[in-house]
Amino acid sequence: MHRMRCAEIWGGIRDQDTDVCSSGITASLYSRACDGGKGGDLYYFSVCESDMLTRIAIADVVGHGEAVSDVSGWLYGALESRMNDASGNEILAQLNGLTCDKGYRALTTAAIVAYYTADSHAYFSYAGHHAMVVYRKADGRWTEAKIDNVDSNLVNLPLGVDSNVAFTQGRVQLDAGDRMFLYTDGVIEASNGRAELFGSTRLMSILEECASCTCGEIKRAILTELRSYTGGQFSHDDVTLLAAEVQ
Repeated sequence: MHRMRCAEIWGGIRDQDTDVCSSGITASLYSRACDGGKGGDLYYFSVCESDMLTRIAIADVVGHGEAVSDVSGWLYGALESRMNDASGNEILAQLNGLTCDKGYRALTTAAIVAYYTADSHAYFSYAGHHAMVVYRKADGRWTEAKIDNVDSNLVNLPLGVDSNVAFTQGRVQLDAGDRMFLYTDGVIEASNGRAELFGSTRLMSILEECASCTCGEIKRAILTELRSYTGGQFSHDDVTLLAAEVQ
């Protein structure tokens, strides 16, 4: 278990299978590149200077190499400069400007989530990424944390599409014991021998079955089903997933 300290940023690119905690959340993370070593999925956790704001960021960069290294560095820098600010949409706007300036076109999707213990809310922003899935004990079910539609075509698109894209932010109240789940494309796009995708419906079914499980158990249940579905391995794409519980 990695215990986050105040004003710390932890994460990166390399394969990882571990637990992370702060005063606000406990999370179980799995990230694996399809060819081992450094892949195109990024994951970061950060904690503010007062240990009241815990941020989670994941990104899926198409391809490997320079683009991944650049986006990883930019994301770290953005998290550092806005460590005490819950506005994840501003982080995405900063990353989008850098991505467009570099000429990386539509290479990256990203999700930024921050849990603020002072008001018991999770704040979330997306750049073309799958919505976070949340479980609230009061509701007894998993639902996607979507952001209300905005009357514009240039909103919440993947990084690098257009320098004028605007990024918005939503929020949801989460109390002790409530859960959050984030993942990259490699989870639902895993394929069996008949070229059929694992899919979001199957993923949601596993989450429902594991509603009373720990975050580590949720992670392991999904990985077990992925391996079974793909015949023992999933080397089609980088795979990153994490389950987090509010403390």
